[in-house]
Amino acid sequence: MKESLNYHLADDVRFSLVLNALNINSDYSYLAFERSGPTNKSPRIIGAIEVPHELFVLDNVRYCPICLAENAYLKKLWMLKPIYACPTHSCFLIDSCPNCDNPITLKASVKNCSCCGYELDKAPTREATSLETIYWFIDVLNINSNKLFKEFTACWKAFHEFFEFDGSNTDLKICLYVYEYFQNPETSVLKLSSCIHSRRDYSHPRIQLLPFLKYERFFKQHIKTVEENAYEYKISEKSISRKLRNHQIKRVLKVSRFELEKLIESDYLKFGKKELYHGNISSLDIERFIMGLNNVDQPTFEALDTVTICNDHIDLKEISKTLEINYETARKLANNGWFDVDKNVQTANKPQMYSKKKVHTFESKYMLVAPLAKQCRVNSTNLVEKLESIGITPVHGPHIDSTPINIFFKTDVQDINPNDLEMIQHYQTRTGRRKGQLKSKTTSLDYYSLRDAATLLEISPNKVAVLVQKGVLSKDKNNPLSVQIKANSLLNLKNKLNSEDYLPYLDAAKLLNCPINWMKKYWCETGFLNIENLVYWKLVSNKELTAVLELKKEYITGAEASAILNMRHSHITNLQIQGLIKPYYLGITDKRIRLFKKTDVLKLII
Repeated sequence: MKESLNYHLADDVRFSLVLNALNINSDYSYLAFERSGPTNKSPRIIGAIEVPHELFVLDNVRYCPICLAENAYLKKLWMLKPIYACPTHSCFLIDSCPNCDNPITLKASVKNCSCCGYELDKAPTREATSLETIYWFIDVLNINSNKLFKEFTACWKAFHEFFEFDGSNTDLKICLYVYEYFQNPETSVLKLSSCIHSRRDYSHPRIQLLPFLKYERFFKQHIKTVEENAYEYKISEKSISRKLRNHQIKRVLKVSRFELEKLIESDYLKFGKKELYHGNISSLDIERFIMGLNNVDQPTFEALDTVTICNDHIDLKEISKTLEINYETARKLANNGWFDVDKNVQTANKPQMYSKKKVHTFESKYMLVAPLAKQCRVNSTNLVEKLESIGITPVHGPHIDSTPINIFFKTDVQDINPNDLEMIQHYQTRTGRRKGQLKSKTTSLDYYSLRDAATLLEISPNKVAVLVQKGVLSKDKNNPLSVQIKANSLLNLKNKLNSEDYLPYLDAAKLLNCPINWMKKYWCETGFLNIENLVYWKLVSNKELTAVLELKKEYITGAEASAILNMRHSHITNLQIQGLIKPYYLGITDKRIRLFKKTDVLKLII
């Protein structure tokens, strides 16, 4: 139970409860890592970085004997897997009792084994010859960049899963490979290719690449090199069978969920009837399919792909089936501009047709609540609020950008464990009521309760909690059991939202007479405008916008020029090449926007 008095340094809530039970000053709660969400698998906070639980040693204690002899306390740094050795004394950390070989747990004394009483600080040390990777990892933490750390985490998870294949996934080995990925990428690519080649008798290269396909954006060169140097694989008695899920099969075959379902429905993969298929396929079956061993009498995969995807247009009924949503939801998405309407194929008395390519792009990138709930086998009611309580927020939705439906990035929700969702019992609902009737009151004039802050900002308490997590609002760190918002941070946010110096970015786009995406491309990426992202509000400086509007009195974009001349955008480039219109490249960053003088364009009409 969450209320049980089992302390853990990676659980600040339980640690605070223990301190309170022992009548110890609650200020010491800072010794434990703060969780970003309510579950045990929620990331821990280090500075501004969210460190996933996979990077922590949570089951037992690790320590440096020399440090323990000098000072009888455990260091938080020892809980991080990349810290496999003591950076002070250059010796490997110990995770089991040298005398009885049991995992080290702290039940009686920091200095003694709880099983046999062995004095842990007397344990023999083993020298770590190089600490370069550890010093580098500490630098990564100190940089405080979540973007960099997400790449580090993806890399760690990929190599951990890859070496799990043969049980060689030690913290030291993974750390060395991750370090090489960042410091010497060319060697990293070649080494991975060589390692996969050494396993040529056991698994197809594409199956071996699965851990890296999951994070393909970071491993494009690795994947490309491995596939270019791929060996001729043959299934034999040495071949190892693994159970693959749908999302893994899609990555291996490079198909969308829609295309995979088509392959299954037609039994092209030779998996048997669809009603007997439960999404748990042997990797050997996938290897046979890749190698064409079970498709002798069938057309090639490319040919089947052409047959199933040849029609470029799709109606709302087909969209709802493809995305596994109801018709009304599909209609709302279409009306909101997510799928291009193809006016060339519209005919009387026939349904509106949309771009199939756009639908498949949406399906591969985003996830809606209904199919997500079905996939996780949970009720969709308050699923969005549950996910927000563990830091997973929609990228579009009614409370973000007026999109009528909550939309998540697929990469953000693909690893959700249904069991974790079931464990979430305390979370804010849209009405601001907390499950379990947990009450929160303002304790000082310098602080606001979650509910009071929500009232002042006219948003839900759940959104206020997200603002705290994202660093937009500050909370009282000395009160870990309730969220108390610092009054000055709340006042600063409120003043900024009400200030005449800023306006919503949607209003800015209207004044510039261009869509949001073009405003970002033309005016933001070029440095003329900066969008201040406050999670639920995106603001643009009135001063910067006024300067752009002044510029637009004399200059126009290529898109605006093509509209004035009633010709395609590409024709503007042709006019430029012919010397009939002069471009002006302006910008504050390294990117430039191509503009034309309005008078020059108007002359072409005459």
